[in-house]
Amino acid sequence: MRLFARIMTLLLTTAGLATAGPASGTVKSQTGTISPKHAIAYVVRDGRNARNTRVEVLLTDVPIDPAALRGDLDPHATAINLEPLRDRNYLLLWVAPDGSVTMNATYSTTMTQYMNDASGGLKGEFTANTATAITGRVYSAAPLKTMDGPPYTIDVTFTAEVVPALTGTALSAGGGEPGKALTAFMGALVKKNWPGLKAGLSPRQLPSFEKDYNTPAENAASAVDILSAWLPTEKFKVAGGVLVDDTTAVLEMEGESFGSRSLSLVKMVKTGAVWQFEESVPAGMLR
Repeated sequence: MRLFARIMTLLLTTAGLATAGPASGTVKSQTGTISPKHAIAYVVRDGRNARNTRVEVLLTDVPIDPAALRGDLDPHATAINLEPLRDRNYLLLWVAPDGSVTMNATYSTTMTQYMNDASGGLKGEFTANTATAITGRVYSAAPLKTMDGPPYTIDVTFTAEVVPALTGTALSAGGGEPGKALTAFMGALVKKNWPGLKAGLSPRQLPSFEKDYNTPAENAASAVDILSAWLPTEKFKVAGGVLVDDTTAVLEMEGESFGSRSLSLVKMVKTGAVWQFEESVPAGMLR
């Protein structure tokens, strides 16, 4: 019975975890040939309109474990920085719900990138394009042109299960209790209030900002510089989010950065009875 219980626990724990899949085909350019053999897929925000999502497909010649991306606030950044991908060429495809595709083929040695979308002659055909699985072919019917002239071609097929976006109980505008805590934290940031900032930082984040050799004013100045680069400090508001579990929430925070309105994803964690800032990533622009 104990063995049966352990097996059932393992099955329940691993159920729903996305797996990598096969890929084939080539990207050919004057820089070289990329010949992917493996594919992983995961949900990301559309950087051109961050309220929308799309599936990002990473094609490589080495196997990648997508488990590292589950629950990640920025799976794109995590994926392209995974250790197996170091010094490897790879292809990124962004597939929208309507099947339109954008690509970025990266050659690691020179960091040369070839980018294109459907308006530039890139075509996509999909037999599956859902929240859980993607299977398709992306190709160029004719050689594609770069801005400075050299042509390149792409013809790849792939299939993979999709690592889902973070889910949970929906939070309305304002973000509930986590949103109130984030709004208070942002108020302390704008006012350069070190006690407020210190109280609003999670136990994991606080040591990065509180240095024994600095005065409170110096800690505040350093924190403001860093956090102002992470979070929009102009005309900000918590537009909603999800309560992932009892101690974790991911909030959608709208605001202005460099004159443009953008969306950031902010992870808040609960320490005791207090919600605190843990992490943030830019999700993209807002239309």
